Amino acid sequence: MSILSELDRPPSGDTADARTREVPAVRRAMAMLWLLGRHPEGLGLSRIARELDVLPSTCLHILRELVAARLVNLAPEAKLYRLGSGVLTLARQVTHQNRFVQLAQPVLNNLSREFHVGASAQERDGDGDMVVLAAASVLPGDMVSPGARTPLFTSASGRLLAAFNDFTEAELRARFAQARWQAAPDVDVWLKEVRAAKRNGYAVDEAHFRKGITAIAGPVFNADGRLERAISITTITAQLDNKMRKILTAAVLQAAAEITQGLR
Repeated sequence: MSILSELDRPPSGDTADARTREVPAVRRAMAMLWLLGRHPEGLGLSRIARELDVLPSTCLHILRELVAARLVNLAPEAKLYRLGSGVLTLARQVTHQNRFVQLAQPVLNNLSREFHVGASAQERDGDGDMVVLAAASVLPGDMVSPGARTPLFTSASGRLLAAFNDFTEAELRARFAQARWQAAPDVDVWLKEVRAAKRNGYAVDEAHFRKGITAIAGPVFNADGRLERAISITTITAQLDNKMRKILTAAVLQAAAEITQGLR
């Protein structure tokens, strides 16, 4: 599916009738930003136009506006377009204005320091992805970067989203087939783990999403009781005994409950 096709899909909860007035130039501009985000090495005008099926002249006009807005940067010598510094400025504003990030970041920092684990906070973004909004790690090279995206139902946090939302089993099986894993579990085993997450109030991924890494996730509920967010910790599976597993699970649940309370 092309980037423009993805942008054509209405956000979760919207209908096609709610988007009767389209603005093609804006959609194309957003598609260009997403495309450049996937290619840090930069892309030339012809490649961008070809990828998005947009006339080169139209593409050039839009890119010039994005450059003027500092959302895109042009390297004149190579004639390559990359994301500009303005995107970073906007991203920093998100962290300053997002209550979930403000509450989660110090909690993640404490979890990481106390237990020497990676920690992250994820939010459901539309109908298909989870996006990392905040992260912490005592080992910087092991930290998941804010902005990282994963299919909705992967890892431990994905099991929580599957457990605490109104998906049919058929929908869960279809979504599972789209998920990316380094060592995918059997779908029937995964469904049992989803049901266990609903009973227990937390979820665990045992080295499926990332080989050798165990993730434990706790739910962060909205004020209306809906679940669109989670926090999780990651640690090396071989170093995790039953005692530490219980300690980490309790810490994650306490942290998630603290953030949930702060959002009310």
